[in-house]
Amino acid sequence: MTAIDAEVMICGAGIGGLTLAAICRQLGISYKVLERTETLQPVGAGISLSPNALRVLDQLGVYEKVLETAQKLRKLQIWRNNTQWNTVSLDNFEPTYGYPIVSAERHNFHRLLYAAAGEDEHVVLNAKVTDVIDVPGEPVRVVVEGGNEYRGHVVVGADGIRSAVRRALLRKNDMNKGNTIQFTGRVHFSGITSPLENCGPSEIGVANWMLYDQAILTTWPCQDNRQWYIGVKKAEGDVDKNRSVWGSITPGDIKKVYGRAFHPFAEGKQFGSIVDKSERVIASNVFQEVEFPSMYDGRVALLGDAAHSMTSFFGQGGCQAIEDAAVLGNLLAENRKTLDKPHELLATYAKIREPRTKDLATFSDSFAMLHTARLPYGMGPFVRWFLYTLVPTWFWISYLGWLYRYQPTVTALGNPPSHGKKRQ
Repeated sequence: MTAIDAEVMICGAGIGGLTLAAICRQLGISYKVLERTETLQPVGAGISLSPNALRVLDQLGVYEKVLETAQKLRKLQIWRNNTQWNTVSLDNFEPTYGYPIVSAERHNFHRLLYAAAGEDEHVVLNAKVTDVIDVPGEPVRVVVEGGNEYRGHVVVGADGIRSAVRRALLRKNDMNKGNTIQFTGRVHFSGITSPLENCGPSEIGVANWMLYDQAILTTWPCQDNRQWYIGVKKAEGDVDKNRSVWGSITPGDIKKVYGRAFHPFAEGKQFGSIVDKSERVIASNVFQEVEFPSMYDGRVALLGDAAHSMTSFFGQGGCQAIEDAAVLGNLLAENRKTLDKPHELLATYAKIREPRTKDLATFSDSFAMLHTARLPYGMGPFVRWFLYTLVPTWFWISYLGWLYRYQPTVTALGNPPSHGKKRQ
C-alpha cells in the first residue's frame, strides 16, 4: 500500500476530535487533525461536563486542569417567571457517580484539549476538507481545499453538523436526499459574563432554570460567580435554516428578548444587567438529527455532531462526542495491529454507540417538550409543574443513573486517579 501520513486522520478540531487525538497521542497511535479554520478562536460561551465524560478526561490528565478553571454545580433553582418553584440540592451527586457536573468557559476547555492533542505538531489548521476517498487496496484519502491530500488507515469525521466527511459518505452511497440533520425552529442566545460583583458565596455553584411565558433561560455557574447563560426561543421572521452560528449578535439583541425578564442574581432583578456583563455573546440555530444514518462506512467513522446532533436542552452534545472518542479510542487500542484493516472495529464502534446516542437524542427532545411545556393534550404546564415542584431530588439523581453511570474509558490508559473512582 501507498505510504500514509498517519494511521488515524481526524477531520475537525472540536471537542470530540481533540479528545480522540489526545487518546491517540497517549496510545502512541500516529494521527493528524485537519481543522478548517485558520486560527483557533473563541467559539461558543460555556460547556457543561458530566461524569459520563469526565472519567476519560481524568485518564487523559485533563480533569484536574478543568477543575482549576471550572465550577462544580452545587444546586439548581427552578423558577416560573419570578416565583421560585424548587431548589434541587446536588450534594449527593458526586458521591453517587464519582464525578460532579461542572461548568466551564468553552474556550478554556477547548485550549486544554488542544494542548493534550499535541497542538500544532499534530493539528493542521486551514485544512478545509472537501472530499474523502475510500478505495480498496490503498489508504483512505482526505482531500482538502487547494488539492492537498492526507492518507491514513482510518478517517474520523468529527467536523460538526455541517460535516464534509458526512457529505462525502452520502455522495459515495448515492444518497441525494442531503443531510438529515434539520433545523428545529428554535434559536439559542448565549453568553458568558465577567464575575457578578453583586453575588457572593451563597451564589457560587448555583444554576437557575428560568421558565418564562414566551421563552426559557438557563444560567450555569462558572468560577468566581461568572455566569454562562443560554436562552431558547422560537425562531421568528426570516431565519437562515442553512447556518448554525449567526454571523453577528450583540448584547442588545439578547436584551430585546430577555432584558426585562426576572433573574435572582441580577442587579435590579432584571436579566439585562447580567447581559451587560457579557464578555462574549453568540446566537445559533438549533439543529437535531432526524434519521441517524450509520456512524461508519468502510474505513470512515463519524463522531459527535457529525453523527448525532441533538438538542442542547440536557447539555449532552459535548459529552456524547467525548464518549464517542473514548469508545473509538479503546477499540483502536485493542486492534492496534490491524488498523490497516479497520472495518470490524468500526462496525463494533457503530454497534456500541448508535443505540445510546439515539436514546439520548430522543430523551433530549422529550425533555425539551417537558421543559417548554409542549406536551400533548395540553398537559405540558401541569406535568412540568408536578415534576419540577413535587418530585424529590433523590428520585432524579437515581433516575439519571442510566446516563451518568455509563463512563467509557480506554483500558490501555489504566485507571484514572483515585479521587475519580466511581463509587458503587
